[in-house]
Amino acid sequence: MAFSSNDGGGDFSEINITPLTDVFLILFLIMIVIAPLINQTALKIDPPKAQYGKAVKNAKVINLEIDSEGMIAINNKKLDTEPIAANEVGERVAERLQEIMADPDYKEAPLNIVADAETRQKYVVGAMDAAAGLGIAKMSIVTVSGL
Repeated sequence: MAFSSNDGGGDFSEINITPLTDVFLILFLIMIVIAPLINQTALKIDPPKAQYGKAVKNAKVINLEIDSEGMIAINNKKLDTEPIAANEVGERVAERLQEIMADPDYKEAPLNIVADAETRQKYVVGAMDAAAGLGIAKMSIVTVSGL
């Protein structure tokens, strides 16, 4: 750094920032060169394999699908041709679930509620309440954009 000195002990008035600017330019150039390389590196990870787990084949699952308009289908069978009112969802879903659970294969089957991202919460809660009332203990909720 170069300082101009006035007759002993006065305040300095100029600072040479050229070396500081040079350091920043060098760091900037290094980042420009390294930035594209960061996106190209990929970690190769091998997921662990289960030693004692068994794959379940032909597992019975009840799929309840609700779209944004209120159309409900259980195991790909629509409950009605028109959207169901939110206050009737629980009754209608309970009726259909009872029919399905009459089959011994579906007695302990888990329920997957597949809901559109735009589905009203009333429909999902009504379906969950009806399932809980029938004693279904295993439930999962899946959200999908644009059913």
